[in-house]
Amino acid sequence: MSKETTPGKDLDIGELYSKSELFLERNKTAVTVAVVAVLVIVGGLLGYKKFIAEPRAKEAQDMIWKAQYYFEIDSLDLALNGDGNFLGFTQVADEFGSTSTGNLAKFYIAVINHQKGNYDVALQYYKEADLGDDVLRVMAVGNQGDVLVDMGKPEEATAQFMKAADMVKSDYTTPMFLMKAGIVYQQQNDWKNASKCFERIANDYPGSPDATTARKYAARAKAKAA
Repeated sequence: MSKETTPGKDLDIGELYSKSELFLERNKTAVTVAVVAVLVIVGGLLGYKKFIAEPRAKEAQDMIWKAQYYFEIDSLDLALNGDGNFLGFTQVADEFGSTSTGNLAKFYIAVINHQKGNYDVALQYYKEADLGDDVLRVMAVGNQGDVLVDMGKPEEATAQFMKAADMVKSDYTTPMFLMKAGIVYQQQNDWKNASKCFERIANDYPGSPDATTARKYAARAKAKAA
């Protein structure tokens, strides 16, 4: 006959141990299967990383360098589509899209399509680029604002600029995207929000290359907002 426990009384350690043993005895097969399943999953993940993911990442890195070279010398079509011997960013993104290099290729595709005026394609690839580097990740978000400005969508553009400015506290990207947001607000006669952006640059990032201009713009925007 099993012992009863009174409310509020701690369960006897011996009884707890016995119950644990009983559970394991009754469910031995199920527990064994579960443990084996976990080991198989973990082993499979480690095997996938070592024998599939890592070699593919290395292969992707070896494939992208020529496309980057063409991009740097403004041969954008060759950078995008390859030269017959080396892959372009499009092929790298298609074949190695899940790797960090494949995602970097998507970023390049977005930049090139923005320059070509293919705004919808640029936005698509900026959104798809899953970038590990903080600066590039912020740039992918903020650059969407540049595309939206060119598409004549200032409200959506400022939202992207502000999102990028606040993603990572950076002496480089934060004041840059605050400046872009402030200028677009200013162009829309939203002097209050323009003033906030410029003042943040002047006060929080006084060493920024944009700080002097921001102080001048902040004074004007503050006067206009009054």
